[in-house]
Amino acid sequence: MKLYSLFLFLIITILLSGCKNNKTTSIQPDLNITDIKLKDISELSYIEIYKILFIDNNGGFDAHGDLYGQDAISYLSSSQEIDSCGNILYLTNTSKDSITLALKSSFNFPGNPNKEITRAYQLPPSEKISVGNTKLCYNGKTYNIKKEITSAGFSDN
Repeated sequence: MKLYSLFLFLIITILLSGCKNNKTTSIQPDLNITDIKLKDISELSYIEIYKILFIDNNGGFDAHGDLYGQDAISYLSSSQEIDSCGNILYLTNTSKDSITLALKSSFNFPGNPNKEITRAYQLPPSEKISVGNTKLCYNGKTYNIKKEITSAGFSDN
């Protein structure tokens, strides 16, 4: 009976470990940029637009509205770096305290109901972060992306 139980345990373990890798890819494969490029820009969902806009940049976390006030806006400086598609935008915290800010990216993609994405960022003192590009190059076309700091306040940490 012990041998039978041990044999059954080993078979179940082998089956489960063999199926583990297949389950993760067959149930929900990761969104790949090549899969997105097959779609027309009018068909892209909010999350697909987010992944395209922030593929190589800091995407922050989801935010809505004026969360942090306007106290720290004057302590943020912006700079740009030339990229193959538009310019990469950077924000630098010039204060001695951490700043939490909300940045709105506005765009108008033909036929797409998504018009903006607002992301929040935590920016330690004297730090510089990338917040995306001024343009989106997608399927051979170029679309303008407008960036606006909607709120910025000092953080507790």
